[in-house]
Amino acid sequence: MLKITISTIFLFILFVIPFNTKAVSLGTQLSGRILLDVERNGEAWYIYPEDNKRYFLGRPADAFKVMRELGLGISEYNFQKIAQAGLPAKGDLNLSKSLAGKIVLQVEKNGEAWYINPVDLKKYYLGRPVDAFKVMRELGLGITRENLAKVHKPGIDESINSYSKYEHKKITVKDDIYAVNLIEIDLKNPKLKIITDAATDYTCKTNCPAEALASFANGNNNGFAAINGSYFDTSANKKNYYFAPVYLASSNTLINADQTKYWTTGPLVAFDVNNKFYYFKDSRDFKDVETFEEKYKVKLQAAISNRPRLIEEGNNYLITWDMDNKQENIKSSRNALGYKNEKIYLIIVKNATLYNLAQVLKEMEMEYALNLDGGYSSALYYNDEYMVGPGRDIPNAIIFSEE
Repeated sequence: MLKITISTIFLFILFVIPFNTKAVSLGTQLSGRILLDVERNGEAWYIYPEDNKRYFLGRPADAFKVMRELGLGISEYNFQKIAQAGLPAKGDLNLSKSLAGKIVLQVEKNGEAWYINPVDLKKYYLGRPVDAFKVMRELGLGITRENLAKVHKPGIDESINSYSKYEHKKITVKDDIYAVNLIEIDLKNPKLKIITDAATDYTCKTNCPAEALASFANGNNNGFAAINGSYFDTSANKKNYYFAPVYLASSNTLINADQTKYWTTGPLVAFDVNNKFYYFKDSRDFKDVETFEEKYKVKLQAAISNRPRLIEEGNNYLITWDMDNKQENIKSSRNALGYKNEKIYLIIVKNATLYNLAQVLKEMEMEYALNLDGGYSSALYYNDEYMVGPGRDIPNAIIFSEE
C-alpha cells in the first residue's frame, strides 16, 4: 500500500466540495487527476479520463504498472509537440488539452510513459516506479474519504471477502423488470459489528442535525457497508425530525423510546451482540431495551424501526390503507433491510412504488424485511464507494463494520 504522509506532499490541496446529484459527477469533474486520500495515509488513485473511474495505484511498483496499462500510444511527432515539465515552452495547447489527464506512451521509443497534467498541460515522466511515485507525490490532489466515495471504481459487482458482497441485478416480477442494488452480509462473520447510528444522541423534535451516509460509515464506525435509515420530516418547522426508535450502543440510548408504545410506530428490527436477528411486527412487542435484554438474556447491539410492514415469515403484509399516496403511486427508489438464511440484505429497488418493493422482496424470498426511507434519501455504501447516491443528508443510518 502506498504510504504518503502530509509532510511529503509537495502540492497539497484539500478537496472538499458539496455534491449535487443534478450536477456533473465528481468523477467527471476530477477526470485525469491523481487523488490522495488524506484520511488514510495518502492512498493514491488515478481518475482515468476514458471512463472517469478511479484506479488504485497501490505501491510504487503497482502505480507504475497501472499507469502503463492505461496508457495511450502516441506518435513521436505528436509527443514532441507537448511541453515538458520544467521547460518554458508552451507546446501545442490544443493537442495538450485533448490529452489532458491521460498517460501517453512513446510507441516509437520503447513505450516510455508520460503523464499529461491537466493543471499545467505539461508532460511528466513515468519511466521507472520511482518516477511514477514522484509524480503522484508532487501532483496529487488531496481528497477526503467522503468525497472519494462519490467517485466510482471500475467494475459493477464487488466483494471485500467471503462474508459480504455488492451486486447490481435485475429482478422480474410478472412482466415487470426492476433494477436492484443490494449488499449481502453474512451474520456469521466473527468480526462483524452492526451499528444503528444517529446524528444526535438525544430525541430531537425540530431542526435536527443530519449527515451524509458516508459520514455515518466513516469515523469511529469505520463501516464497510451502510444504508440510510428511517423516514424523517423535511418540512421547515420539523426539519429532520423522525419518530422511529433508533438504538445507539455508544451511549446505551434508545432515541424516541416513548414511540415504542404506539402501534402506529410500526415494525422494529434488532440485533444482539452475537449478531442474532430479531424482528418485531409491532414496536410494542419490543417495548424497551431493558425488557428485550431481560427476555432474551442478551445485550442489545442495534435496533431501528420504520413502517409500514413489508415481509414477515416470507409473506407480504403490506396493505393499502397503511400507505400514503406517494408510497402507493409514485415510482422512485425504494429501500429495505432484508433478512434470510442468517444473512442481511441492504436493498434499493429503482423506479418502484412501495407495493412494487414488497413484490420484489417476496420474489427474492426474503424471510423478513423492514421498509426504509427512499427517494432523495436513497444511498448505499460499500467498500468506500457510493453504489447508490449520495442522497440528501440523513438523521440516522444502519452501518456494518469489522472489528
